[in-house]
Amino acid sequence: MGTQRASNRIYGRRIYRPPALPFAWRIVLPAMRRVLCVTLLAGACTRPVLYYPTPESAGIKPSPASQPADAPSAATAGTTPAGVPVPADPAASSATSDAEYLRLRHILVPVAGADMSKVEDTFNDGRDGDRIHHAIDILAPRGTPILSADDGKILRMSTNALGGISMYTVDTDARLVYYYAHMDHYNDAMSPGRTIVKGDTLGFVGTTGNAPKDTPHLHFQVMRWPADGKYWNGEPIDPFEALGGMSRAKRAAQPHHP
Repeated sequence: MGTQRASNRIYGRRIYRPPALPFAWRIVLPAMRRVLCVTLLAGACTRPVLYYPTPESAGIKPSPASQPADAPSAATAGTTPAGVPVPADPAASSATSDAEYLRLRHILVPVAGADMSKVEDTFNDGRDGDRIHHAIDILAPRGTPILSADDGKILRMSTNALGGISMYTVDTDARLVYYYAHMDHYNDAMSPGRTIVKGDTLGFVGTTGNAPKDTPHLHFQVMRWPADGKYWNGEPIDPFEALGGMSRAKRAAQPHHP
């Protein structure tokens, strides 16, 4: 039968046995493997994380989705615009009455070319149901520029069933909120959080929302910024006289000449 080595030669098989490693290498190699694994894991943990900035991280609150009856969503209700100072106690800033403060702002008639002598004071007029208007309607041809009545910032741009395409802005002292409604469309340059100055074009007169489709006009409302931060629900302030209009009471008190 022969030896095992002779048998391997006959059938063409060769058995290879690597030489044994020195004793020192048997200790060093496992240690090197452990070091290599730790290095790879550390590298994986320090890989840069991709960062995609959001409007919030940029300091701007996004325009919330429209809600029925012009109420912002609960998730965004009560938030304040970035960079706008909000009085810790709005009532404390009322040493000057709201009407007087509004007059001192010297607000601009918010519709280009509008003649306030032809604008009716509809602030206390009734509306659908038990609603009170609490705003001024300024009629103008469709597409007439709507102008910022005051310096400040844009709080919110949205569309809702009542006001249609609308916008909220706030004055520089965060005491007054201005609401512009029934726009045909916005000025493309406008966005929530943007700083605006008196006379900037915010949008254009239209009939969106519940406005009569044959009566283009701007629904313009002024409110005090409330303590709870729900700016869309602040106490209304009649802007008619501050805009240069004469109230019905004063008109009635004027002497009539034959």
